[in-house]
Amino acid sequence: MNKINFDSGWQFRLEASPGEKFSPKDLEKRPVDLPHDWSIGLPRHPDNPSIASGGFFPMGRGVYEKPLPTGAIGPDAKVFLEFEGVYMNAEVFLNENLVGRHPYGYTGFFADLTPFLKTDKENIVKITVDNSHQMNSRWYSGSGIFRHVWLTTCSQVHIVPWGIGVSTPEVTDKKALIRIEATIRNDAREQKNTNIECLLSGSDGSISGKAGTHAAIGPGKERRFVLEMEVPEPKLWSPDSTSLYSLRSDILVDGVITDSTETVFGIRSLSFTAEKGFLLNGKPLKLKGGCVHHDNGILGSASFDRAEERKVELHKASGYNAIRCAHNPPSPAFLEACDRLGMLVIDEAFDCWRQGKNPGD
Repeated sequence: MNKINFDSGWQFRLEASPGEKFSPKDLEKRPVDLPHDWSIGLPRHPDNPSIASGGFFPMGRGVYEKPLPTGAIGPDAKVFLEFEGVYMNAEVFLNENLVGRHPYGYTGFFADLTPFLKTDKENIVKITVDNSHQMNSRWYSGSGIFRHVWLTTCSQVHIVPWGIGVSTPEVTDKKALIRIEATIRNDAREQKNTNIECLLSGSDGSISGKAGTHAAIGPGKERRFVLEMEVPEPKLWSPDSTSLYSLRSDILVDGVITDSTETVFGIRSLSFTAEKGFLLNGKPLKLKGGCVHHDNGILGSASFDRAEERKVELHKASGYNAIRCAHNPPSPAFLEACDRLGMLVIDEAFDCWRQGKNPGD
């Protein structure tokens, strides 16, 4: 997929919400860039329904609008918006058509804009965000499109969003088995003979492995490919040795690349035994770390890459080797920094399972 950062040049306005203390100036439309947390910049008030857990900041509802770039979209392209996180209850519109909804504020999602694109006029994206149902967290959540947004375009035959998965089911010092699962979709009107070619590179750029296969994919159909490759004498990832590999996956139709993506990962094994506890690459390891929330202090919940990296650096400098993400998935930038700097992660899904702790959980 061709991926373009879509953070800059939005127009934003707040909507009045019951119980929230907004001034008339707060409700005026204004330009903003993402990542954006509208709550952190507003005055606190003891009567705001976010109460102490939310820092007495106003939450409420907001609307973001922005036109699509006309020159970035080809005539037969598939067009998606990827949102890394919107807090919360997001609705995505294109030209006032509802594209999709995503209620949970801490997970990313894709919106397929293709069915609603207009070729004869400007295309306007609108995102509505509703964080007015308080309380919905036991900590400061922030409000708005608080992580990156990406505009992605691809051909009719393409890797589905998040369609590449890499695992390392067998790992020793002598060799590692790399398992690749790829889901490819054909949105053309006819069957396509499709090849997938995967090339694995080490951190120094040297080629560590190759794999490929081919199959016919019918119109409007998806196909899942499973490939494996062996890596001799792999450089294993650990908190003290952060070796990373890069997997390039190319999709070809009639010898022409129609889609491509890169997946960065570490080769390592994880296991637990009653006798030795947690083992990383077959060796016992004690987890030393802390619980980290998603916010960045006075920056609020806005997920700036450098702020996320700094959190990992501070924990690393304190002698930590592990972080528990309390109590939700963190940003992709945070996880990338953990991979690169050497930090194990307990990546939680959400705060509550069967029983809520607040009215809006």
